[in-house]
Order: sequence, then structure tokens, then C-alpha cells
Amino acid sequence: MLSHQNLIKFLFNRELSEMYISIALRDLALSMSGIFVPLYLLVDLEYPLSKVLLFFLIFSLSLTLSVLLAAKFTSRYGVKHGILMSMFGLILYIIFLLTLPYHNIYFIPAILSGVSTSFYWVNFHVDFARFTDKKNRSREVSLWFITSYLSVLLGPIVGSVIVTFLGFTTLFVIVSLILLLSALPLFLSSEIYEPIKFSFRYIFQKSHLKEIYFYIGYGIRMMISQVVFPLYLFFLLTKYISLGAISSLTALGSVLVGYFIGKLSKDEKREKTMLRYGSLFHSLGLFLMLFVKTFIQIAVVNVYLAMSFIFVDLPHHSMMYTRAKKQDNLMEYIVFREISIGMGRILGVLVILLTGKLVIGFILSGITMFTWFFI
Repeated sequence: MLSHQNLIKFLFNRELSEMYISIALRDLALSMSGIFVPLYLLVDLEYPLSKVLLFFLIFSLSLTLSVLLAAKFTSRYGVKHGILMSMFGLILYIIFLLTLPYHNIYFIPAILSGVSTSFYWVNFHVDFARFTDKKNRSREVSLWFITSYLSVLLGPIVGSVIVTFLGFTTLFVIVSLILLLSALPLFLSSEIYEPIKFSFRYIFQKSHLKEIYFYIGYGIRMMISQVVFPLYLFFLLTKYISLGAISSLTALGSVLVGYFIGKLSKDEKREKTMLRYGSLFHSLGLFLMLFVKTFIQIAVVNVYLAMSFIFVDLPHHSMMYTRAKKQDNLMEYIVFREISIGMGRILGVLVILLTGKLVIGFILSGITMFTWFFI
């Protein structure tokens, strides 16, 4: 648990406090719109499901292929400028997303989203790795998660209300303004430069096989949560506001668990134990999704899924930053991690596409195919 003394200490760490404010604003913006993008493409623009999945495949490929570019940009222009570039990229992505009904060139926003996402996370992880310390890292990561999920707690329900009453255009304009604001706190302190030394042989070293396996699985899970979950829940609930309410409830559960895990994660041995059991319990939650039908059942299982995943995600990030700091070149490890996760994202979308092809007689208004996704 974060004591008042520790909380004050972390907030007065200038670099960390800037990052907490920035991530809170960014996550507020993205949580207002992110869960609705697959639905915007599928329901509002009436894209076939295969085209929606192709959009996210292009996104995943763009993200993975631009990781090294993001790292090279950071080494020359600095972390903060890299994050600022990612925000401009996301705003351009939103503009092209809004204008899809007029030009239908859907690969452009997909590419912009992928590149801007890679620019953000490469720079964020470098910044966070540099300014957290080993003794308090799990608590500092915990505070990041709490800050993030407090924003996510508000974002989906606000976003769903805006979509329902004012439409997607208004939502995307508001999101763009918040994204631009999120980069400003980072420039209250001096720029940070991180040199890059990277070889693709680094990814395939025998000592990294276990980590690649984990990161690929992590990437697959991210695509399931980003694409499959919003579609599946919307088909069950049929209302944007209900989907927003579910997302906000899951964020509340994540805040509570994140606060608790910050106290438990005292060393890497304990973090590994939490990660193993968290993975097991989270998998059981995905299995339960096969049987949910009512709003209450959906809410309970989704809160459980969010809470169980924190037992995976928080220790994973804490250990990742510790390992990154131990490397000869911090950026090299961050690039390795992001490329590996990107490979998982690509594989995840390909699996979803293949699964859809294998399900014979699938009707879009049903949810038969989604059971295969969760399996």
C-alpha cells in the first residue's frame, strides 16, 4: 500500500509527477474513444468484420515496424519530443478516422495509429525506467496504474454519453484537444536523450526466449482486449452507454487491486509468483466469458478479468524496468520488448482472422465466432 509519505515522495519527483499527469490525460482521452473505434468501423461505417480486422492488422504491423524508428528519433531529438510527436500522430489519426466516410482509405489512420503508438510507448518506457528506483519501483508502477485507471474510470462512460447524444465527431474533437494537452506537462523539465544500439540478433538470443514467449502472449491478449472485447460486449449489450458503464466498472476494480498490489510487490521473486497465479486466474476469467448473457454477469466477469490482469501487468512492468536498467543499453531492451509485443499483436489479429474463416455459417448478429476467440 502506498503510504502518505511515499505518495508525497513520488509526486515530488518532478519527472515522475510530470509523467503521471501526462499519462492520466492521455488515458482519459483514449479511454473516451478507444473502445468505440472497432464499433465505429463495424456499426457506423458498416465495414465487414474482415475489413475491421484488416484495419487492426495494418495498425499492428505499423506499430511493430516503426519501433526502431521511434528509438532512433528519441536518441537524436529526445524522449519528450518523441512523446509530443506521438500526440500529433494520434490527432492526425483521429482526423483521418473522422473523414473515412468521405475517402474510405482506411489504411492511413491505421498506419498513423500504429506509428504514433510505438513512438509513445518507446519514449514512455525509457522515461519511466530512468526515473524509477529499484527499491520503490513496484510502488511507483502501482501509482502509475492507479493514476491511469482513475482516468479510465471516467473516460468510457463520458465517451459513451458523448457518442450517444452528440456523435463520434464531437467525441473525436474533444479527444484530440486532451491528447495535445497531455504532452505539455512533460516540457516543464529538461529534455532527455537515450542512445540506441540495436541488432535484430538481440531478439533471437537464447537467453531471451522465455521473455519473447511472454511478450508475444501479452501482445495477443492486448489485441483481444482492444478488438474482440468491445465487439463482443456491444453485441451482448447493444448500447454504447452500457458498454461505457462496464468499462468504467472494470477500471474501478483495477484501481482497488493496483493499490493493493503496490504493497505486495516487494521483490522480483514475489512479483514472479503473482504473475504466474495472475495469468492462471485471468485465463479462467476468459473462459467464463463464454457463458455470460446479462448485464450483471458481464459486469462481474469483466471486473474479475480486470482485477486478475493487474496481478500480471503490474509485476510484469516492474520486472521489465528492472531488467531494462541492468542492460548495457536501456533502449535496446525497450526496442526488443516492443517488437516482441508487436509480433504478438500481429499474430493475435491473424488468429482472429483465421478463426473467423473457420467458423462456417457465422451470422454477424450472433456471437458464435467470439466463443472461438476466447478459446
